[in-house]
Amino acid sequence: MNFGLSFSYIFEDPDWFKKLLLPGLCMLIPVVGWMVAVGWALKAAKNVMDGVENPLPDLDFGNDILRGLFAFLISFVYSLPVSILSTVSGWIGGWNMYNSDIATWGLGLFSGAIGLVAFLLGVVTAFLSLGAIANYIAKDDLGAAFRLGEVWKLLMNNLGDWVLVALGSLLAVGIIGPMGTVACVIGVVLTMTFGLAVTGHLMGQALVRSLPKAEIVEEVAE
Repeated sequence: MNFGLSFSYIFEDPDWFKKLLLPGLCMLIPVVGWMVAVGWALKAAKNVMDGVENPLPDLDFGNDILRGLFAFLISFVYSLPVSILSTVSGWIGGWNMYNSDIATWGLGLFSGAIGLVAFLLGVVTAFLSLGAIANYIAKDDLGAAFRLGEVWKLLMNNLGDWVLVALGSLLAVGIIGPMGTVACVIGVVLTMTFGLAVTGHLMGQALVRSLPKAEIVEEVAE
């Protein structure tokens, strides 16, 4: 997996500034703007998987927002178990029907145990969510995101690459993206879309290396 290429490929496109700027400006739209940018970045993943020469995509507002909305729905569904456990943990932690130090200690311990399970489950479901979104992009089928057997197989086919995708996303979107705040609005929209474009390329590479070659050929033919 070429980690460095995911950062450098952007500048190989002669229109890279415009292609980063437009989805970045869309992020300024309240509520739905970030969905457009996420959908745009996922198109980059599909372009890499399909072997497009210049994978940095042009903005396609309608399709990009739909793709981003589906990615949000996938993440939301996968996060539900953790949300439920966290709610239960908080509820138990604040419940003390007995005026007793032992009862308080016991409830606190039980709540902490549930919180730990929720944290560990959150790591697992976040990783599954990454694979689910990737499977949706590869198959262009929302249902593919919820076929757990396919998602698990996709991740296990090349676990190391998917760990790199997760770490690269954290680096690109979580650390590099916010750096643009020093240059005000234009700076932050460019660095955020840059981070998303890096993540998209990493996901595309992981898909190429994780999907059976026959599936990739079939997807390109379609």
